[in-house]
Amino acid sequence: MSSLDNSDHEDGLKDKGFEHDNGSSDSSNDGKTKLLARVSTSAKKQLFKRLPILEWLPKYNGEKAVSDLIAGITVGLTVIPQAIAYANVANLPPQYGLYSSFVGCFVYCIFGSSKDITIGPTAIMALMTAEHVNSEEDGPAFVILLAFLSGLIIFILGALQLGFIIDFISVPVTAGFTSAAALTIASSQVKDLFGLKIVEKSHFEGVHGTWIDIVWNFESFRYQDTILGFVCIIVLLLLRHIRNVNWFDSIEDIEKPSSCQILCHRLGSVGRKIMGKLVWVIATARNAVIVIICLLIAMGFDPEPQPPGTRNTTFILTGEIDAGLPPVDVPPFGTDDLDFGGMVKTLGSAIAIIPLIAILESVAIAKAFAGGKPVDASQEMIALGLCNIGGSFFSSMPTTGSFSRTAVNAASGVKTTFGGIYTGALVILALAFLMDYCCFIPKATLAAVIITAVIFSVEYEVVLPMWRSKKTDLFCALVTFLCCLFWALEYGILVGVAIQILIVLYNTARPALTVEHCTLDGPGNDYLTVMIDRSLVFPSVSHVRNIIEKAGVRQGGSTRPIVLDGSRIFSTDYTAAQGFKAMAKDFDKRGQALIFYNLKPSVESVFRRSGGHVLTIAHSQDNLHELLRDLFSHSMNVVVEPCIPDSASHKSS
Repeated sequence: MSSLDNSDHEDGLKDKGFEHDNGSSDSSNDGKTKLLARVSTSAKKQLFKRLPILEWLPKYNGEKAVSDLIAGITVGLTVIPQAIAYANVANLPPQYGLYSSFVGCFVYCIFGSSKDITIGPTAIMALMTAEHVNSEEDGPAFVILLAFLSGLIIFILGALQLGFIIDFISVPVTAGFTSAAALTIASSQVKDLFGLKIVEKSHFEGVHGTWIDIVWNFESFRYQDTILGFVCIIVLLLLRHIRNVNWFDSIEDIEKPSSCQILCHRLGSVGRKIMGKLVWVIATARNAVIVIICLLIAMGFDPEPQPPGTRNTTFILTGEIDAGLPPVDVPPFGTDDLDFGGMVKTLGSAIAIIPLIAILESVAIAKAFAGGKPVDASQEMIALGLCNIGGSFFSSMPTTGSFSRTAVNAASGVKTTFGGIYTGALVILALAFLMDYCCFIPKATLAAVIITAVIFSVEYEVVLPMWRSKKTDLFCALVTFLCCLFWALEYGILVGVAIQILIVLYNTARPALTVEHCTLDGPGNDYLTVMIDRSLVFPSVSHVRNIIEKAGVRQGGSTRPIVLDGSRIFSTDYTAAQGFKAMAKDFDKRGQALIFYNLKPSVESVFRRSGGHVLTIAHSQDNLHELLRDLFSHSMNVVVEPCIPDSASHKSS
């Protein structure tokens, strides 16, 4: 071959090689492109999941903006009087309630996944916070630090996808806690409702201590505050009742219209529509309406601002409130007397309990208003954690989702979380321009606002269903309720959770067993079937073994075969496997057959790999009947011997 031919040949090989490498490179590039596309899609999905605002903001339009504006302002009119009142519950100056009411609205707009939820101070959180305000001077510092630590814990739990922890708080425990908290909060407002001055204190924990203080100091009763407070309660309840009346509906399709509907029908369709909207707005913003009216009445009697606690006015007033926005600063990690460790020690169990309650309230509200759609509990926890962390830089106390304001938000037709922006802006305007007037709000009015807001949280309607369905749940709810009511909220819920877990553990350790007498192919060929109703784990082994052993001796006469039906055993462990193998060995020693039937593959695998005594296992009904017939045929001639599975008919583990 010539050098030219050689060169041509090498060039040809190179060409072929080049073409092959190019094809491989193209394939590799396609794989990389697909991988990058998948990674990009996954990253985009995670980004949209963690920043829900990216999902709805591109679709935002004028119609949604108007709906959000109306809902945001309506909620703002509700939150302003509530926030001032809840600051009073938390033993904080009134402005701290408003400090806690706007940052969460802004943060949740970006990170929140539920359009209806409004974040801010709530009655339960305020009450639990009050127990950790140790002094008038340093109290706010502890509360702000508590908000920061609570937010940090909630955020970490959400980031670690630990939303399942709230599943350990059952509905009965939640009902008992919520009901006790509602009564405790309402009781704490009775002193302001009657205008009492608490001088002599009993120092008893729980609601009975509050009522003892009221009785001991009832001589300081003021009739002006009492009359105003009870009138406010009556008006608020009436406005709550008429919010959803059907007086302004058309009577054309109604067979028997009421007298109110007939009277309102005379207004015409336009008049009915206007009046219906007006009544709904007044009833929905009833707290703000009542507070403004009472503020004007109090200002008419006593036009000069008074310091908090003054009793020489017609009504006991909220008193002067610091106007302006809160200072922006890092949370206090120490006071003049305590370092960070000392503050944490003082807060104690609140650092664990308050985040748990905040998560429970917020996620429960999200599920209630989700309309059947799935709720990402972990994302809700991340959003709530960031709301509290951000709020702590603006002197906020711990916050969570508010059921009452969320209901108002949903009823007002909110479309996105942007409604919170308008609510937060309204609170900021109130802080900047309205604080000079808020000092005239009577405390009796705020007490009426709180009482009418919380009394409907007493979940008495769950008592009968729990009694009828499962009395242990009612017992758990009752213990939680009593401990929260007469001891302390944080300890009460811990007791309730502990009892509920003990009940679950007891049920796990004591599964129900059903023993049936069965016959195969006529008289004399009888055996016992034992069925366990749940998974088999180590706490239940001794109990189950004991029952099966007794059934084998008493009902089986130590001779009848025992068939253990494992169709409901979905999981097991090494301890259970060893316990059952020891039991099978005992049966073999006395010549009584024990057959395992219908085992799940995962359960059989644990039994097989745990070592020790060989078990007799039937994998089908035909296999079981074949084993039993073989046993019965042998028992007619000889005494029953230990049953060792035949490899031709079944497998042993």
